[in-house]
Amino acid sequence: MMKAMVYRGGDLGNAFEVKEIKRPIPKEHQILVKVNYSSLNNVDYERFKGKKLSLFARTTLLFGGKGKILGGEVSGQVEAVGEQVQNFKKGDEVFGQTLGFMAFGAWAEYALLEEKQTVLKPSYLSYEEAAVLASASKTAIGALCTGQLQSGQSVLIYGASGGVGHLLVCYAKALGASIIGVCGQRNLKMATDLGCDRVIDYQHDDFEKAAGKDDLILAVNGHVDLKILKAHLKKDGILVGVGASYLPASFLQSFFSKRVRYFSYFLKPRAAYYNEMQMLVMKKEIKPFIDKVYPITQVSQSIQYVMNEHPQGKIALRMHF
Repeated sequence: MMKAMVYRGGDLGNAFEVKEIKRPIPKEHQILVKVNYSSLNNVDYERFKGKKLSLFARTTLLFGGKGKILGGEVSGQVEAVGEQVQNFKKGDEVFGQTLGFMAFGAWAEYALLEEKQTVLKPSYLSYEEAAVLASASKTAIGALCTGQLQSGQSVLIYGASGGVGHLLVCYAKALGASIIGVCGQRNLKMATDLGCDRVIDYQHDDFEKAAGKDDLILAVNGHVDLKILKAHLKKDGILVGVGASYLPASFLQSFFSKRVRYFSYFLKPRAAYYNEMQMLVMKKEIKPFIDKVYPITQVSQSIQYVMNEHPQGKIALRMHF
C-alpha cells in the first residue's frame, strides 16, 4: 500500500484528499519510483480557473477526473523495474515523466514511469530541480525545434520567466542564440541571470517600440495577441504559439501563414525531444529555477499561489504525507 493525494472534485479548498491505495506494479518496460519530489503544471491547476472552463481544462478533467492522482513529473529512487528494463536498477536516482497522454500519477509515495521516459539524475541537480524538468523541458525543446532556431539567430521569448519560458531561455542559450526576454518587472533580473541578452518589461515598456525584428518569436504566456508579435518577425521569421493557451489562435493562423506555427507536447510527443533534454542535462547546460517548494499536503495552497502570483520558474512539491 501507499499514500497518494487524490483529486475528488469541487472547489480548490476541498479538491484533494490523502488516501491509502494499492502500490502499482511495473510492467515489462516500466519503472517504479519512490517519489521524493514532483511538480505543478497547468494540467494540474487549469481546472480551477473560474467557472467557465477552457477546452484544455475540460480535457484535463477527462483524463484526470475524480479519483485520479494528478502530477506528471517525479524525481526519486528506483524501487523496482519491469522484466525488460535494461538501463536502470533498484536504488538509481532518476527523474522523468509519468504515464499516460496527459501524464498523471505523480502525487504519491510511488509512481510508474516508462523506461524511455526516465533519466538518471546527475549529481549537480537537486531532487527538487530534477522534478520540474521533464514535461517543461520537452515543451521548450519542441517549441525551439518547431521554430527551427539556429545558432547566431535572434529569438524573442514572450513569457521568459515562467515554468516553460525560463527553460526556453536556457535551451536557446545552449544553442547559441541571441535572446530577448519579455516578462514583468520583478522578473527582469532573473531573466537576465538566466541568459537573456536584453529584457523588455511588458508592464512598463511600450512593447511595440521596444521590440525589434527577430528570426523567431516564442509566445508562451497567452497574454498577447499573436498579430502584434507577428509584426516583429524578420522577413523569413517564424512565430510559435507554445502550450495550451495559444493553441486555438496559433492553430487557426497557421492555416493562413506558414510563418505561424504552434507547439504543444501533448499533440506532438517525440522521443527526440527527451533525448535532447537528456544530452543537455548531462552537459550541465540546464539549471531550472525553483520559485517555491511546498509539501504535497499543501498542494491547494501551491495552486492558489501559482494562479495569484505568476511565479518565477517552477513550483516543486515534496512528497511528505
